[in-house]
Amino acid sequence: MNAPGSRLWLAIRFSDLALTALKPDGPTTKPIVVIEKKRVIFANAMAAAAGVTVTMDTTTAQLLSGCEIVERDAVKEQSALHQLSEQLYQFSPYIDRYYSDGLVQSGLLLELSSCLALFGGLASLSKKIFAHLAATPYGFEYGLAHSAQAAWYLSFADYDIVGDEVVGNKAKPLFIERLNKLSIDVLIDYPRAVEALAKTGFKTLGDLALQINGKSISSFRKRLGQDFTDLLCDIYAIDQNLLQNSLFEKPRDIYRPDEWFEQEIQFEYPVTIVEQLEPAIENLLQQLSDYLRKRQQQCQYIEWCIADIYRKKEWLKVNSDEPQSHWQLLYDLTLIQFDNRELPFEVDTIKLICHHSMPLQRRSQLLDFDQNRRRKSSLQDFTITIAKLKARLGDSAVYKLGYRDSRVPEFTNVMLALAEKCNQELPEVHLNSLRPTWLLSKPELIEARRNRLYWHGYLSTLVGPERIIGDWWQEPVARDYFLAKRQDHLPVWIFFNLYDKQWYVHGVFA
Repeated sequence: MNAPGSRLWLAIRFSDLALTALKPDGPTTKPIVVIEKKRVIFANAMAAAAGVTVTMDTTTAQLLSGCEIVERDAVKEQSALHQLSEQLYQFSPYIDRYYSDGLVQSGLLLELSSCLALFGGLASLSKKIFAHLAATPYGFEYGLAHSAQAAWYLSFADYDIVGDEVVGNKAKPLFIERLNKLSIDVLIDYPRAVEALAKTGFKTLGDLALQINGKSISSFRKRLGQDFTDLLCDIYAIDQNLLQNSLFEKPRDIYRPDEWFEQEIQFEYPVTIVEQLEPAIENLLQQLSDYLRKRQQQCQYIEWCIADIYRKKEWLKVNSDEPQSHWQLLYDLTLIQFDNRELPFEVDTIKLICHHSMPLQRRSQLLDFDQNRRRKSSLQDFTITIAKLKARLGDSAVYKLGYRDSRVPEFTNVMLALAEKCNQELPEVHLNSLRPTWLLSKPELIEARRNRLYWHGYLSTLVGPERIIGDWWQEPVARDYFLAKRQDHLPVWIFFNLYDKQWYVHGVFA
């Protein structure tokens, strides 16, 4: 456990993220503003020099500066923060994001206390971080403090990290001294609290600290709400229950970077037939299986890339309906995919990529081990068979049938992908009525020969009619259905269409 107050947070505030996330190519020589809801939320230096300010409407901004106007894209901002988090993971495993609504600014919060020895102290570590950020197109300011919130607000002050004198328990008084000099205007994400404090004469965070020391934090809770009180407690490391410095610190969340599997094998000679690829395919899939097993993961989708010495590339995608953590089925599916095509060139390199994996699913199992083993084996055999059929024939060639509620018979069946849920419970009207095993996809017209019905032989009705009426809001249906027998004794399901006065065959009984 870390001693109270021993943590050290570095806040990195990207003040121009709204613009650089949209235009990451570097400095520009023309005025540009970023807008949201037709109001300016960010203006670059040239636009600001021309008089453009935040919250100004777009028309006024254009008249003042002739600026280029771009719409804010919050998704791109989050993507940029994600990429920066991935890059800064090399310096600290504890990374949080900070979003400011009042300033439309975002940033990253890095906990550094556990990484100082690895990088030779705070000065050396911070220098490496800032050098890395300087190579990106994003402008930034930083703050260093004993808590994440305090570090964020100190990013609005101007202090250099010159040495390791701000490390350890003795550093917190220095951070609080710096915080006390800040104007309450930096608390822009709490506009109501700032307005109320300004009306009662508070100007700096130091004034708030004097109030807390003179009375208690509870006075702020009553007047300004719990959220603002939590902020003050975080900045000044106050335990709200004990009204003293915290004895324990909250556990830190470890940042988990994106992980994917990517390995390749280069052949010593040009490969011209699929059989020569098989050992390399098996080797790479075994590596993937080992990678997934160590992480308790599984995957449904992998990609193969083959290339020649001239860097020509061919991609092959392999998909499994059921997530896999072992290599055997993926191996069979891969070979089926390769067998369905010829190698487009002499292969020099083969690469296996698995971008997405998921946690291994734990399923409940019965205690009847023998029956469960047989059942499990049967399900696995079925899954493997279906996966191989889809790999060879295509996804659309393998499907299952489900029931869809409709009065019109041809609309009661629906083809679904095997992974989709379907309804296979028939209602009472179907269970208690004559329904054929084989329903034609489209009713076939019955000929009338010598006043008799003819469909590959003469028909005679046995049971009926059963009247079916439906779909009056689309194409109305009105039919009288009969059980009929053909002259070769084949039972069929026929109907008389009450609209066009024609006879049709709709199904065949088993």
